[in-house]
Amino acid sequence: MTSGTIVAEELDAAVEALYGSGLTPIETVLSSDSASASRPIGRNAPGLRWQSSPHLGLKELSAFTTELAALVNSGVSLDASFRVLAGAGASPRRLALATGLLKDILAGQQLSEAMSRRPDAFPPDYIAILAGGEAGGQTAQALTLLGEMLARRVDIRNKIRGALVYPAILLAMSAVSIVVIVFVLIPNLTPIFSDAGLPLPGVLAALADLPDHWPRYLSWFLFGTIVCWLAYRRIAGHELTMRKLDRLICRLPVMGPIVQRREAGQFARSAGTLLEAGVPLMTALQTARSLVTNRYLSARYSEVITRVPEGRALSQVLEGMELLPPAMIRLIAVGEETGQLAKMLVRIASSLEGEVQSRIEQLVGLLTPLLTVGIGGLVGALILQVMSAVLSINNLAYQ
Repeated sequence: MTSGTIVAEELDAAVEALYGSGLTPIETVLSSDSASASRPIGRNAPGLRWQSSPHLGLKELSAFTTELAALVNSGVSLDASFRVLAGAGASPRRLALATGLLKDILAGQQLSEAMSRRPDAFPPDYIAILAGGEAGGQTAQALTLLGEMLARRVDIRNKIRGALVYPAILLAMSAVSIVVIVFVLIPNLTPIFSDAGLPLPGVLAALADLPDHWPRYLSWFLFGTIVCWLAYRRIAGHELTMRKLDRLICRLPVMGPIVQRREAGQFARSAGTLLEAGVPLMTALQTARSLVTNRYLSARYSEVITRVPEGRALSQVLEGMELLPPAMIRLIAVGEETGQLAKMLVRIASSLEGEVQSRIEQLVGLLTPLLTVGIGGLVGALILQVMSAVLSINNLAYQ
């Protein structure tokens, strides 16, 4: 028998939270110091703290979805699955999330509806794919596909983070070197040259005022940052301007193809997943189009979708739009002819995602030598200027 305090919206919510965590409340009363708190007593119950909408990271969301998909695919009901997820050993955020979803499920809401009330935990594409699976009666399959999709995202993120460790260390050490040169070496050299009536050589003269006036420079930098942020916020609210900006991004030499293939992979995977779940073609295409974040590409996909009800095949309306590579369009045509469009779209999405991952890894791999050469040249130039100034002190001594 253990007593504790749990924070909840109401008394019933506190009781449901305890049941969801595998505990058996015996007596629950309102706490005297807060109207929103309660004091439950249960078996093996440590003190719990519950909140309505916790934020989950990508790795936590992937693990949560994979375990939920495994339980549902095993024939466990949703309410029982959430009780298992909120059982012993669950983290506070997972406990809060599972308990909140359990409450909404018991209140009669669909799983996608309950998750849509928690945008901090579940992204829009996650909810859209799950809603499509529920519409086709394929909730377990949709959860499985979501778990696989999130696992791939976690893998890509981990690879990028691992590749950026060395550049981050290089930047940090270079910043330390520049700070030592500007705030230690240059102030020690300045009196020698000023006493001789000579300026510091080279770029050192421009950096000599930085130690004394850095607060002013920092304030100007912060002011410029705030102005740029406000300007971006204003531009972000203008749909036409943002569409032109997204179009410019798509035409960039290196980033443009990566953005187009990433959006194409997202569109193909979402459409294929929804079609596999039994969602009608137009509904699946509209939902997949809504998940395209680039406004310019989203408008292009919308133009394609509006031509499908005219009786033309999806592969035909995609030709000439430059949204997918020609080889991928031929695969879509094969999928339409064989009645395997959903599986073909998922296969295309996997191919595009692999290509995007490969290009990102190449760019990150190229970043390391570029940073090494660039930062090494900058620090080396400063050190050469300092060494030149030090060697010129001997000349000053004979004047």
